[in-house]
Amino acid sequence: MNISNFIEELKRRNVIKVATAYAIAGWLIIQIATSVFPAFEFPNWTTQFVIILIGIGFPLSLIFAWAFELTPEGIKKSKEVDITESVTSRTGKKLNGIIIAVLSVAVFFLVIERVFFAKASILENDASNIETASIAVLPFVNMSSDEENEYFSDGLSEELLNGLAKIEGMQVAGRTSSFSFKGKNEDIRVIADQLEVKHILEGSVRKEGNTLRITAQLIQADNGFHLWSETYDREIESIFAIQEEITRKVVQELKVRLLPQEEIQLTERPTQDIEAYNAYLEATQIEVNRSVTSLNEAISKYEDAIRIDPTFAEAYARLAIAHYLSYGYGFERSDEQLEEVKVLIRENIDQAQLLNPNLGHTFLALGMYFGLTQELDKSEAAHLKAANLMPNDAIAQNSLFVALRDNDKDTEAYRTLEKAYHLDPLNPVVARNYANYLKDIKREFDQALRIYDQIIENYPDYMPIKAEKAWLLRDIPYGRQDEAFTYMFEAYKSEPENFNNLNQLAQIAMDVELYPYAMHIIKQVDAIYSNNSFASINLTRIFYFGTNDMPKLEDVLLELIEKEERASRENFEGQFQRLALAKGDYEEVLTSIEKTSPELLLENPAVADSNQFFTQNYIAALRKLGMNERAKKVAELYCADIPETVEDLEEGRDISWIYVMQIQCYAFLGNYDKAIEGSEKLYFEENSKANWPSLFNSNPEDIILSEEPGYVALKARILEDLHEKRANIIEFLKAEGEWRDEWEISNKN
Repeated sequence: MNISNFIEELKRRNVIKVATAYAIAGWLIIQIATSVFPAFEFPNWTTQFVIILIGIGFPLSLIFAWAFELTPEGIKKSKEVDITESVTSRTGKKLNGIIIAVLSVAVFFLVIERVFFAKASILENDASNIETASIAVLPFVNMSSDEENEYFSDGLSEELLNGLAKIEGMQVAGRTSSFSFKGKNEDIRVIADQLEVKHILEGSVRKEGNTLRITAQLIQADNGFHLWSETYDREIESIFAIQEEITRKVVQELKVRLLPQEEIQLTERPTQDIEAYNAYLEATQIEVNRSVTSLNEAISKYEDAIRIDPTFAEAYARLAIAHYLSYGYGFERSDEQLEEVKVLIRENIDQAQLLNPNLGHTFLALGMYFGLTQELDKSEAAHLKAANLMPNDAIAQNSLFVALRDNDKDTEAYRTLEKAYHLDPLNPVVARNYANYLKDIKREFDQALRIYDQIIENYPDYMPIKAEKAWLLRDIPYGRQDEAFTYMFEAYKSEPENFNNLNQLAQIAMDVELYPYAMHIIKQVDAIYSNNSFASINLTRIFYFGTNDMPKLEDVLLELIEKEERASRENFEGQFQRLALAKGDYEEVLTSIEKTSPELLLENPAVADSNQFFTQNYIAALRKLGMNERAKKVAELYCADIPETVEDLEEGRDISWIYVMQIQCYAFLGNYDKAIEGSEKLYFEENSKANWPSLFNSNPEDIILSEEPGYVALKARILEDLHEKRANIIEFLKAEGEWRDEWEISNKN
């Protein structure tokens, strides 16, 4: 066959032009399908079907162009058309026009797609790519004969997760959420749906002596297809190379482009010593439990890792964080302990930075350190750096949320918290903060309660969340102290020395004037936390305010000043003013105001956020002394910015806050009927039922209203309701065999 003649015949029969026109048109149709079909929520197979049809049609179009020819009489077989009668040249010109037209449409589509679709993707932070590259790393199954090697398989899984999480183009489910499925034979699609990811990385580890067998498989969650799988039989010294290889393969399969810095990170080795790495992996797994005991064990393991390899930068950084957490989760705190822990944290941060100045965990520890030293701007900057270095780390994002909130940047803080929750929705620390956000800021109480219950179901030993749930039950919008007490009592029985459990039990007991039991709990707090005067002081203050035992309350305040090195009479002057109000020593309050806030005594008093507490005391004393005009003048300044209705309440304020402020201002301004009406609505309609007995004796507005007949009647109704709940609690304690005869109390008290 003469190739030149064959090519000329292809041109004459317009086969090449047909191929060109078909290829351009086919490409354009595929581009339109892939862009438009998802917008109309067509199934994925429809796009694939279009591609297959176009692929099948291409060779058929070439065969048709070769075998047939378009003539004035219609389509005929090429061999039946005399070459002198052929009109292929005219057909070729028409095909040229078609090619130009299709090309023009294709160029127009490319411009639209690149300009508008690209702009949208930028505005949405390339959400489509993130969705495609979303993944959860499930804990690899420990197949070793020694169950104690569990830490190694879990540690390997976490290191793979951390490696992927550092890559900017990835969305990686948090460690806690992924590990919550450990040991559960859950369907892959269910897991992916709960974690909002498209892919799952799972595998197994067999560690026998110095040898490893690691299997890994990447699964597309919606259909269960294995995109990639591999088995590695290596010496344990190859563990870092295996981790890098698995990470690169996942990135490759998910079509994520690595940045130059990320390429460098993949090749970095945290340590060259496997024994040190083993100790480090053990520490990271022990640390997860967040109890003081487990944190101290983790500290010991991190120290082992550093002793074995003094150049292990990541171990220094994680050790600093463990010291911070151990202090934060403990309740035996003193000034000496605070100074000691700050030194330990700083020493390990400095060592980590000396060895590797760009570790995310080092900046996380640095942010925590500056939080302890109250250098809030530095804390925020360090936490921001950590979050940027670890964009998929929920704890880094959660810590940034805390730093932003502490620095009064609430809008940014809550946006960061939402990101942390999205990354790791089953992490108890993150979920707890998110539920509190829903409760306190969004006022979505039922949703907050649902998250509390979910955390408790997944992490029954995570005690802080139980106190949060009890608090929600006892106040707005539920007001169920008896239910909150019985719930909290079960937590107390399982962990009787936990401060949160003790604190909530005492608080609820005082809510319902069950003072003998409250003092029983307070004495336990004093005994267990004898070195921490603040552990029980707030409980004791509430106790004596509630019982109206002012001499004892004064003794408590004086004892606190004596025990605390940094405390002085001046620090607690506002508390002593409240004490004087409760005792009826109104002139003493005015004398105290001369020292604390002389600006309030000016002809044109200066009311500011810095003296609000003193302003409240001042107005109450003026009212009780009959100096109503002066009281009204100061009150008008104090109440100028108080919202008039709940609808005017700014986001981030507790509903009870606006009621309390309105009640307070009505009382300060002399509108007692409105103040009483607001108190009734707050208690009986909003179900804000916490702390009322102590408020009756301590809040300035209550002191002003104390002799008003309407308020006296309302107080009686409130106490009657609380005493009904007290009776339920007493009945529960008796049924549990936890009641003592000396606690007996009349429900009419």
